[in-house]
Amino acid sequence: MPSLISIEAFISVAETGAFKDGARRLNLTPSAASKAVTRLEETLGVKLIHRTTRSVSLTPEGERYLEGAKRLIADALALGAEVSDTASDPVGRLTVSAPAAFGRMCLVPALDAFHREWPQVEIELWLDDRAVDLAGDAVDIAIRAGALSDRANLIARRVFDDQLVLCASPDYWDLHGMPEHPDDLAKHDCLNFRNRRTGRVMQWHFTQDGEVVSKTYEGSVTIDDGESVGRAARAGLGVSQMPSFMAAEGVKRGKLVEALEEFRPPPTPFTALYLDRRLVSPRIRVFIDFILQAQSKWDCKT
Repeated sequence: MPSLISIEAFISVAETGAFKDGARRLNLTPSAASKAVTRLEETLGVKLIHRTTRSVSLTPEGERYLEGAKRLIADALALGAEVSDTASDPVGRLTVSAPAAFGRMCLVPALDAFHREWPQVEIELWLDDRAVDLAGDAVDIAIRAGALSDRANLIARRVFDDQLVLCASPDYWDLHGMPEHPDDLAKHDCLNFRNRRTGRVMQWHFTQDGEVVSKTYEGSVTIDDGESVGRAARAGLGVSQMPSFMAAEGVKRGKLVEALEEFRPPPTPFTALYLDRRLVSPRIRVFIDFILQAQSKWDCKT
């Protein structure tokens, strides 16, 4: 059976593209890393890495083995952490992946309060909008918005529901008047958001006659950053439909005013995902509980 150090050496060399760099990550000599990878190849009976004097590259077998090897190491580390800390106070590193805007606007401001309560937990926060592989990327918790399509081997805990709200600045409404129906937005300056990952301009969603309808409006400004769309709305550039967590502070301070509240679409669920294990780390439990307590601050009405 391959040793964990041989597998770790292979992963490190594969990810860095060189024995010297891979060895440095593990505090090994290049010679020791090379021997560890060679032992792994001999144990498996296949060649995993093409070696040259300047670089290394993976064989097709090496590429297939890499993903499984990363999951194996992540599982081994997680199991060790679970066994060591399930009977103790939360301590150690917790890696959390979250949508970028939500993470910057909601999670980051809340971390100070979390650390005051749990000072021994070190948070590593990944802020981007891609769907991470919890096992392969060694992520403890992934927070995702919307419907879930991949829940195999995962535990999903719904932490809060966010509401899309239609907002503009008080000055904008005073100048242009507030709409009474979604169709009235065709006469307004609509601030559109372009999703960087898909390249598409996001549609606007409303509930009309008991059904959810999606609409597209022309606008003078299209931005590929959600927070910047919110800033543009607060500055009076136009009307925006944005998540409640993005609008909440502006609404509370009187810089944004909601319109068409009776046409709000159904809320968007935010879910915390973590690996389905028999033992759940206290770090995961306390962080999810903390989100449940903090989420009331992210609603326009509280």
